[in-house]
Amino acid sequence: MQTKVMATVIVVLIALVVAFVAGHLVSLLGAEKLAAVSIGGAAFLGTASLGMFILSYLHPPTSS
Repeated sequence: MQTKVMATVIVVLIALVVAFVAGHLVSLLGAEKLAAVSIGGAAFLGTASLGMFILSYLHPPTSS
């Protein structure tokens, strides 16, 4: 159980880093703040969703 929680936290932290980098890169390219925040949010959602999908595939739920 503790392994699944730790893996979930790692996936969310990776998604957070990807979102910050994506938002910063879009901001450096000259986009407006709203566009940079939107891209960062989309990057977070996409990365977190893909990470959770992979996590559920690697660690299927245990039946009790």
